[in-house]
Parts: sequence; structure tokens; C-alpha cells
Amino acid sequence: MIKAGIVMKIIVITVALLPALMVISSVPFNLYGFGILSGWLGIGLISASLLLMIREPVWTAWFGGLQRMYQWHHSMGVVGYGLLLVHPLLLASHYFELDLDTVWEYLSPFNPDLLNRMGWIGLAGFMLGLAATFSLRLPYNWWRRLHMLLVVVLMIGLAHIGIAGGFSVSLAITLLIVLVAMSWRLLRSDYGTGAFTYEVNAVSHPSEHITEVALCPLGKPMRIAQGQFVSAAFFEGPLFQGCGEFHPYTVSKVAEDGSLSLSVKALGDCTQHIQALEPGVAVRLQGPYGIFLLSRPSSPAVWIAGGIGITPFLALLRSHLVLQETDMVYVHRELEHVPYEEELRAYALDQALFHVHSLVMEKDPTPLFTCLANINGLKERQIYRCGPPLLVEKVIGWLQEQDVPEQQIHFEQFDFRS
Repeated sequence: MIKAGIVMKIIVITVALLPALMVISSVPFNLYGFGILSGWLGIGLISASLLLMIREPVWTAWFGGLQRMYQWHHSMGVVGYGLLLVHPLLLASHYFELDLDTVWEYLSPFNPDLLNRMGWIGLAGFMLGLAATFSLRLPYNWWRRLHMLLVVVLMIGLAHIGIAGGFSVSLAITLLIVLVAMSWRLLRSDYGTGAFTYEVNAVSHPSEHITEVALCPLGKPMRIAQGQFVSAAFFEGPLFQGCGEFHPYTVSKVAEDGSLSLSVKALGDCTQHIQALEPGVAVRLQGPYGIFLLSRPSSPAVWIAGGIGITPFLALLRSHLVLQETDMVYVHRELEHVPYEEELRAYALDQALFHVHSLVMEKDPTPLFTCLANINGLKERQIYRCGPPLLVEKVIGWLQEQDVPEQQIHFEQFDFRS
């Protein structure tokens, strides 16, 4: 798997550099030539980053998980945009020896030249798309539309290159990369080609804002391990009309016959609507995704779950006995009727190696840190965390202050914001 990951990274880097490498021998060795190369490198990086929006399970597993793919996707996009910002400045250096008025005329967004306008539209579009990428509070539907704007802007950028330099092999390669990546993404991920068909078998409500959905396969079941997650789209039932959009949900139970359960927390319009779900609704699943709890060493562990982040651990508990000393710290905001707490307590009573610490916590993480500090042999344990990003960041910082080795700290982003 490690070798496959290295090969995948080499492929992505090669694809990103290829357009620039095709033209490097024909550009002058000066600031103007570097300006041309910065444009090709920027477009190449952003185009190749689209390959990391393809959510094929095998592809993501080879790459080392969605978390690592997202990091590469964002990093390549940011570096690519930075190179595109430098691109017009370096090209304008060609006119520095004349006068600043000529330089400003070249760079001005008010220049009516078609090539200039397309360049500015491209830069402004990339800025808007990247701003949406890093916005955590933006509703998912708006985030997705603005993020996909990057593809439209990328096509404008390619048209800008075509007008400036004419058709070339580099342009054809870049265009092919974009078309392949986006066609694959639209057909496989957004429209669900090849998705697994399931049906809602039962619905329960562990709390006011959480719905647990039991699904049974209508055809070939998905092969999924405890701790992984899926992308699901809920459609029509006798009295229910679903969103029809694919969203990520953690799996809270996996059965031997292929049936499984999803835990859905009401966090947005679609997940709020799912709270009214009923049996008989058709569902399509994509995945599985995630490597969070796979290949765990047989050493003592600490599980830290925040809110709905309890579900991957719950899936594991419902299928396997705990065979090593394990402390679960369950952080939530409920003063009573805590979802799944009674079930967790039952597992702790039946299994001597499993211990549950249930904590009510708002923004102040002190109770969590105090609980962790009282766990025997914390520095020697494998630590798994799942929950809101802010909570995960605070826990990472505290663990680092306690000198817990980085290789013993595990987490995964259960999100599809890419």
C-alpha cells in the first residue's frame, strides 16, 4: 500500500509538471520566460489537483486515505494560484525598461483587451473559489457550487492560454486532464454511476438531533469495515422525498449479511430533512472510504469521541470484543438522554478491558484534558480521535504538549469538502 501511495503521488506530480516541461525549452531564460512558466505551472498544478477530487475507494486507499488526498488537493490548488498571481507580474517585467504607464496598462483590470480581461476574470474566479474552499461556515450547497466554479474558471484560463499562445500539446494535455477528472467525478461521484443500491429497513432516534438508519442491500452489498464511512443519497419512499444528493455519513453498524446502519446528525438542510426518514426509502451508497480504525496495533488504546464522532467506535464495539486495554472518552453537550451512552455502559460492564468516561463539555476543553491526564500510561497508548475539527485540533495540541509521540496519534476527516 505504501508503494502504491508513492506511485500515485509521482503520477500526480508528473501530470502537474508535464505542461510546463513541454514548453520549457522554447521560452527565454529571463523574467518574461519565467512568467510563461509560472502560468503553465499554476494551471498544471490546479488541473492535476482535480484528479484528487475523484473519490474512487481504490484510488483513495492507494493514496493513503481521503485526509491525505485533501491535503494534497488543497496544497496544489494554493501553490497553483500563487504561481498564477505571479504570472502577470513577471510578464509585465518585459515593459519595465520602458515606463510605468506601459506596465500599468498591461496589468490594469480596466484594459479592454480580451486577453487581459480573461486573465483577470480567471484570477478573480480562483480567488472566490479558494475562499469558498477554506470557509467552514458556508452551507454545503453554496460551498459546492462556488468550489465547482474553479473548474469553469480553469477553462477560462485555458482559453486565455489558447488565445495568447495558440493551440499546443501542453494545452491539449491540460485540457484532457481536466475533462477526464471532471467527467469521472460527475458520473461516478455526483450522479452515482456504479453506486450500491440499498433500502431503508428501520429508523430510530437515539437523540433529538440524531437519526440512526438501518439499511439492507437490494443487490450486491458493499464490502465495508468497521470505522469506515460512505457517501449516501436518499431518494423516494411511500411518504418521503429525499434530497437526492450524496453526502458523507459514518457507519455505526456492519452486519455479516451486508446490511449496515448510518448515524445522521441534523447539521444542514438535507440532514435535517432526513430526520423525517421512514422505512422503504431507496438509498444509493458510494464507498467505502476511510482508514481510521484499520490495521490497529494490539497495544492499549484511548478513543476520544466528540458528539457524532462516536459512530466509528460504536461500529467497532457492535462487531468485536475489545482485546486490549481501552479507555473511551465520550465528549458531548447533553446533560441527560445522552445518545448511545447506555449502550456504551453495557459494553463496559461486559468487557473488563473497556472503560467509558462520559463528559459534558462546551467550549472549555479542561474537563477532557483532566480526564486524559488521569489515564494510566497515556504516552504509551495508541490514541484515536473523531469529532469536530476544532476539538480534534485542541486535542492534538494538548497531546503534543504531553510529549505523546506523533505516530501514536490517529484521526481522519469524515468530510467531502473537496
